[in-house]
Amino acid sequence: MGFESVRESQLTEDKLKMGYWWVTHKVQVRRAFSVFMVFFDLALVGFGAFGFLDYYFGTGVQEQLHLSQISRLYSDYGGLRQLMAPVDLTIETVNVLPAGDGAFDIVAKIVNRNPKQWAEFDFQFVSGGPLGQVSHDFVLPGTFKYIHLLDLKSASRPGTPEVQFTNLAWHRVNAHVIGPDFPGWARERLNLTISDVEFKPPDPKDQLTISRATFKVKNFTGYGYRRIGFFVSLIGNGALSGVNYVTISDLRPGDVRQVDASWFSAVPSVSSVEVVPDVNIFDDLVYIPPGQ
Repeated sequence: MGFESVRESQLTEDKLKMGYWWVTHKVQVRRAFSVFMVFFDLALVGFGAFGFLDYYFGTGVQEQLHLSQISRLYSDYGGLRQLMAPVDLTIETVNVLPAGDGAFDIVAKIVNRNPKQWAEFDFQFVSGGPLGQVSHDFVLPGTFKYIHLLDLKSASRPGTPEVQFTNLAWHRVNAHVIGPDFPGWARERLNLTISDVEFKPPDPKDQLTISRATFKVKNFTGYGYRRIGFFVSLIGNGALSGVNYVTISDLRPGDVRQVDASWFSAVPSVSSVEVVPDVNIFDDLVYIPPGQ
């Protein structure tokens, strides 16, 4: 007989053998599979029961005991808050200076000793009662500044004034925004060079008695500022003899500006002039947006 190819629809000998085996053994296969599933389910139930018993009567008890001990060790939240609380602002000096024509200037030097927190606050000078109006101010981390009340009209020199703070709010430096190097971040925004500082006493030929301090400021930062203040101190014989506060607007990168501060009285014993820029670099509103 010649060779004939197997058609696709025909059964081969292997298929016949496989079908015969399945017909004769399918009952045993199903029974074996059922037994396997029973043992598999029993194993799952046993594992779950072991975990349950171990949690409530075995290692779980020890874990809960350890957690409670850790909680007792680290639950002194009052002590933790006290440890993280900022150091209070320090008032180093308070000066009362004559400003001419029955007026006085009061100035206090305050120090923020917290390197990573800045403060904003309301304040008022008091001496047997409030002096002047309540003012709002700020102080940057790890710096000092002068807060002041200028041109206070008074028939007599105020006694020793004290500073009364209200609405004091502390703000932590956000390292995620500013980065780990806060001093470097601050220097980039406070790189304002003061030069050509000069004091000019009243001109005897003028009818008005006006003392002036002049200086130049150059903005070496990459930021434009809507408004910047400058605290101007006149020093004579190692002590304050006069103070003033002036502001300028629209100071852009690279700008150089001439600034004048005036006193409408004679200021005695002026040997030097100190100028301190005053700008809250944390306040987004002080910056001129790029392109404007």
